Amino acid sequence: MLVLSRKVGEKIVITGDICVTVVAIQGNRVRLGITAPASVRVDRAEIHQRLQVVLQGERSMPGAQQGDRVQVHYVIRSQDGSQVSSRARGPLELTAGVEHPRLPGLGLALVGLNAGESVTLTVPPERAYGQPDPARVRRWPRGRFPEHVTLQAGKSVRFTDDRGRRRLVRIVRVGSKAVLVDTNHRWAGQTLKLHVKLITILRLGGTSDPRL
Repeated sequence: MLVLSRKVGEKIVITGDICVTVVAIQGNRVRLGITAPASVRVDRAEIHQRLQVVLQGERSMPGAQQGDRVQVHYVIRSQDGSQVSSRARGPLELTAGVEHPRLPGLGLALVGLNAGESVTLTVPPERAYGQPDPARVRRWPRGRFPEHVTLQAGKSVRFTDDRGRRRLVRIVRVGSKAVLVDTNHRWAGQTLKLHVKLITILRLGGTSDPRL
């Protein structure tokens, strides 16, 4: 039964008025709940037939293919408990099957997914931001930072490099004339949990997937 591939609590739209919810799954038995307006007559046998048609149609969808432009939401959680999410800034557009600097370790995980589906990955340091490099701990003149910026050991501050890029560095030690900084990525050496939800599939013409 195709509905076995669903999760408890997942909703499946049958028509504009009728929705089926997966209530429980025990072995090969699935308990479904049907939601419909009081004015709509519900024929459970007919709903079951329509459900199979919907699921068969979804099964035939190829999902995102390598090279497709897609939009995703993501959450990255690190070992130190910090996290970043795309929810505040809107979906991220990227190419399925191609590494993205904001989502290290994603690889081919989106290939084959349909809109609305999610994937969760455990990304080791080697596939994320690498191990801390002692050579990236450097001594900079205090004048490299604006005078109004308070520098404190253990804290991270942003500055603009010679190329005009905003970068984040961790202050290791503050002297009267020099500052010891760690320019490694803050998540260097950490295993990351990467949760990505595919929102929209865009084909190579930039048009929305007609299935959505």
